[in-house]
Parts: sequence; structure tokens; C-alpha cells
Amino acid sequence: MPRGNHLDALDQAIIRRLQRDGRTSYSAMAKDLGVTEGTVRNRLARLLADRVIRVVAVADLIKVGMHASAITGLNVQRSKMKKALARLMDMVEVRYIAVTTGTFDIIIEVVLPDTDSLHDFLVDRLASVPGLIRTDTSMLLKIHKQSYTWLPVPAGNGAAPKKRTTKGG
Repeated sequence: MPRGNHLDALDQAIIRRLQRDGRTSYSAMAKDLGVTEGTVRNRLARLLADRVIRVVAVADLIKVGMHASAITGLNVQRSKMKKALARLMDMVEVRYIAVTTGTFDIIIEVVLPDTDSLHDFLVDRLASVPGLIRTDTSMLLKIHKQSYTWLPVPAGNGAAPKKRTTKGG
């Protein structure tokens, strides 16, 4: 990878293509980007080895039987923050954890099969978090946008780098 953890235009273009379709072949990316298949293969291997990206399957929550999603803000005693985070990390229902500034110390996202399961999680499991002072939960009724594209927009119109051409071509 280029110096200083900087992603060049080709790295970004490869990542963008994988964000659209994680099953895109090396040859299709190479053709679209105007580089060799070996270049794409080597770049992608380096991005994976350096843990810049991971290629994973993202399930549709509703289609896999998870009908209750919620965002919960937690206030936790500062002296118990590490223990609280460790407990949250072990909870399979919790799919996102962030330490924040502002109203809450921690924000989590939970995904469960139904509202009864959500109730049980909030009353029983979440109550076991060390140092928990208070929570505020909002159910997600409908998600209108869920994006996995986290790269800076390239200069210009946001298009991929131009294809390279050979002399005389």
C-alpha cells in the first residue's frame, strides 16, 4: 500500500467495485480499470493483508428472521467503562458499539427476532452491564439508507480512474 496508509485512485476504485458487488472477478475489475488482472490481484491481496478491507456477506435482516432492530444510548459510570464495553462485546445481539461524546457514553445497535426478544434483552441482558446508569432505546421502524461506501469521493465527478491506453491505441 502507498506510504502513510494513503489509498491511491486504483485502490479506491477496486474497493468501490467490491462495495457494489463483493463477487466481482479480478478479470472484470482489471478490464474496467484498464490494468492487468495480476495488478488487481496483487492490490487486493495487499488491501486484505493490511486489513484495510474485509470481504463479507451482509445479510438482509428481515429475510433472516430479525424483525426488531434498535439503537440504544447508554450512560455508564466512567470507572466501569472497560467492563461495560467488554460485556457488550460478548452479547451476540449487539452488532455495533461506539463510545461517544454528548448525551450518551456508548451507543449500541441491537438486532433480534421480535419485540418480545428486544424486551427481554433490554430488561435482562442489558441490565447486567457493569456500571449502567441509564439507557434510552429507539426502535428502527424502517431503514431508508444503509451504505457501506466509506471512501473519500475522488476529485472531479466521482468516476473511476480513466482506462490506460497503449501507444498508438
